[in-house]
Amino acid sequence: MLGGCLVAMVLGAGANGLAQGSVAQVSVTQQTAAPFAVSNPKNRKWPVDEATRIYFSACDRVARSIRPVNPPRLHPSFVLVLGAQDNETVRDGRVSEVRLKSWDPAAFAQAVVILAAREILSSEDVVHITHDALTYAQATASVSDLRQEP
Repeated sequence: MLGGCLVAMVLGAGANGLAQGSVAQVSVTQQTAAPFAVSNPKNRKWPVDEATRIYFSACDRVARSIRPVNPPRLHPSFVLVLGAQDNETVRDGRVSEVRLKSWDPAAFAQAVVILAAREILSSEDVVHITHDALTYAQATASVSDLRQEP
């Protein structure tokens, strides 16, 4: 059940303003006390402490959702790019960016959840969870579907 929800969340990210694409080379223009790199060429204001709390909270929630007993310590690496054209999460191989037009705690949290989930789920896990999600979805019927049956 949780796996299907997680896959839906990861796969549905595009509908929520997050998308995958190729990562452009980015120079990290600002070093912070945050557990991720930051590029902020337009000097957008953002709360480092809030972002750090969101990062650790999102990583913890993903770890505990997937493995409630003995959750792993997740630490996804990425560059937070502020002043981007669109809000999106971009990944090219091992390099990931969280691009935000301006600071948006909800978009940032969603991106960290997606990146943390990618860290804990192997490609085989994603395939298995996707298969399970489709199997469970096809094994259920809504009341309206049942009413249409002759």
